[in-house]
Amino acid sequence: MLKRIGMGMVLVAAVAGAGALFVARASPEPSPVAPSQVALRVLPAGDKPFARICKSDEVADARPSPAWVGASYASDNCRAPSMPAAINGFTASRAQVVAGMEAQKRYVAASDAFERCIQDFVMARKLRAERSGQPVSNSLVIIENHRIIASQRDKKIVSARVRTAINNFNEYGSECPG
Repeated sequence: MLKRIGMGMVLVAAVAGAGALFVARASPEPSPVAPSQVALRVLPAGDKPFARICKSDEVADARPSPAWVGASYASDNCRAPSMPAAINGFTASRAQVVAGMEAQKRYVAASDAFERCIQDFVMARKLRAERSGQPVSNSLVIIENHRIIASQRDKKIVSARVRTAINNFNEYGSECPG
């Protein structure tokens, strides 16, 4: 019996001790800021804390692909076209913007041909493997798929660059009478 009473007392003491951990203590209230201190915080004349940030069709990852992605792989004779140079729409002339649009169209067509070349190569390898009764290499298929995905990503990057150049050209009125 004494053992049960002792255990009950220990349990009560443990619960009371745990409850003491959760007692809330009031923290002192922060001192009020004097109005004269608030008035002293004035932004410099040239500083604009909410300046406009223009972003149009931003591409999250615009890093170039490694060189091997565009080179021929496994003698497939498929070479990725080089990306056209980016155009600064703020300073470009109308002719430069139009030339950039044409370069984008040529690049997209060349990229489509590159992707078809890879697809034809992989299909030919699969057919050859099927005829010989051996499986096609998984690494070949994975790498060729990666090259196609990189090409599609690069097309998006080029298109976004051209759209940005057009928007910047139109927004800032290059060649427009003042």
